[in-house]
Amino acid sequence: MHPPDDARRIGLVSDSHSNLAAMRVAVRTLRSRGAQTIVHLGDICDSLQGEVLEESIRFVRQHGLLAVKGNNDFLLENLLRHMLPETRGAADEQMEFLRDLPMTIVWNDLCFAHSLPFDSLRAFYEPIDVGSTHRASEIFSSTPYRALFCGHSHSPVCFRWDRGEVTRFTIPDGAPIPIGPEERYIFVIGSVAEGECALFDRDAQKLERLRIEV
Repeated sequence: MHPPDDARRIGLVSDSHSNLAAMRVAVRTLRSRGAQTIVHLGDICDSLQGEVLEESIRFVRQHGLLAVKGNNDFLLENLLRHMLPETRGAADEQMEFLRDLPMTIVWNDLCFAHSLPFDSLRAFYEPIDVGSTHRASEIFSSTPYRALFCGHSHSPVCFRWDRGEVTRFTIPDGAPIPIGPEERYIFVIGSVAEGECALFDRDAQKLERLRIEV
């Protein structure tokens, strides 16, 4: 599963934590900016708000969002799995949706993940942004991706690899980041529940942070 091959503009959201009002604004904003597909980078749901799980899943399906699994989604999946069969009811379908979410989506030289781009429990919980470039440098060294888009941390941060040197900076609002032909990037998109989303333009090779009202 990955964005359609002809998708030129990709909308990015993350960490909605069942905030459907914020998701509605983000999807509307990204579509108005020409997003042909939207990827949710995990934590669609919130483990403390299981009562809105069904509505959150319905929203993702109705709007055709691609999604990866976040740590909160994983927790809810396991809570549902351990319910007694006679008490599950419609929860079986919700559990299957969460179970089938991939850990990563890889598309050519792009990767979409909740945090670390690996298929392990560690990947859910360990943030890439630890206030330094240490963990980002490890990821650049151990993966081939030109760009990794992720969430988990709620503040928009970029890590840039340029000829072996890694720098960290806050993604500016309203100033698209051009992706240089010899550079590699990790983009931490931030939380849509806190007013953050982003648009990646494949043709122009740039990422733009978008602020929304929530």
